[in-house]
Amino acid sequence: MTRRITISLPDDVAEYVERSQGSTSGFIADVLRRKMRADGLRARWAGLGYAVTDEDVERARRHLSQQPVISDDQHERNLEWLRQFGDDSGAAAA
Repeated sequence: MTRRITISLPDDVAEYVERSQGSTSGFIADVLRRKMRADGLRARWAGLGYAVTDEDVERARRHLSQQPVISDDQHERNLEWLRQFGDDSGAAAA
């Protein structure tokens, strides 16, 4: 089931969405699903006593941006390793 929602975007953002995705609705749905998963993970961590702040996330992003780029092959091996822990797509429901 879907619902129609009308939104307004700044010109530069709308142009980016149209250039990169083609389907504005699909693009925005994907972004919002990622946000829902992130919020779900934060809620789960908070339930375990770990508060993750926006500053924590930004610090981690800065740290990761300084790491060497990995190959596609290494990236695939990393994903395979992560798959052993199962799909975390239900995080948004937590």
